[in-house]
Amino acid sequence: MSKVNRKESLEKIMIKAIKQKIRYTQFALAGDWGGAVSLNSRDRLTVLITYYHPARMDHIQAQVRNILRCEFVERLIVSNHNPAIRIEDKVQSKDKRLTLLNQTERRGCGYRWVVAHELSPKYLVVIDDDMFLFPGQIAKLFRCLIDEPEIPHGVAGMIRVGVDSLEYHEVEDIAVDYLCETYAVTNRQLERYIEMKKAVATNDILTAMIDNAADFMVISQTGSARPKIHNVGRLFKSSTFKEVGIAVHKQAGFDKSLMEVDRALNAFSVQDMRNRD
Repeated sequence: MSKVNRKESLEKIMIKAIKQKIRYTQFALAGDWGGAVSLNSRDRLTVLITYYHPARMDHIQAQVRNILRCEFVERLIVSNHNPAIRIEDKVQSKDKRLTLLNQTERRGCGYRWVVAHELSPKYLVVIDDDMFLFPGQIAKLFRCLIDEPEIPHGVAGMIRVGVDSLEYHEVEDIAVDYLCETYAVTNRQLERYIEMKKAVATNDILTAMIDNAADFMVISQTGSARPKIHNVGRLFKSSTFKEVGIAVHKQAGFDKSLMEVDRALNAFSVQDMRNRD
């Protein structure tokens, strides 16, 4: 790489870092000083975020405060899946809607649906720990779930391309094959997740894949039709979103695991249709 190209690359990295810092400052201020956000509905929402990596926990305070700006949120559950850390040391809030949980064992992504199932909420939004949603974005997503509760909803997702590839989409209003990063579901879909996981995870390998990384694929298939993503505005994510060693989708073999779970889900869907006929 030439000196000119190297300088341009460094400048782009610096500009990106500055923009990220400005955006995060806006997010933190929205949580600290932003106004309450309401929804013209009597329905109430439970929100769940689960954490594992310490680097992601640096942002808990801002995430919690933004979610609690939503007047329609009746419960916010923060579940810590890293027993080496006490979640109480990371969050300061006297809001009675907030519940902090410390799991006694290390848990993968998929355990969040066990936690969610035990809560038995009518409406639930699960947010990845590296996704920073503003209150207005949560309100728009919840409205979509209320209006069409038969299917899961989200803000980003993936569509099958050919037989062995998935294409990422965000800031669009489209149907997808799999949601990712944020999941708006009903209690019936949580029940369906438990049923489907038992049927799809026919061996220890598939069980581990779903528990560690591919749980989003199962929850996406729990509706009466394909899930939908919605344009709630530009999405803001942690700087660790693509960081190797932190981001689950950067783990070795991640893509291969997804396609294996995808095939298992397709096989289950075909068999399920035959049983219904």
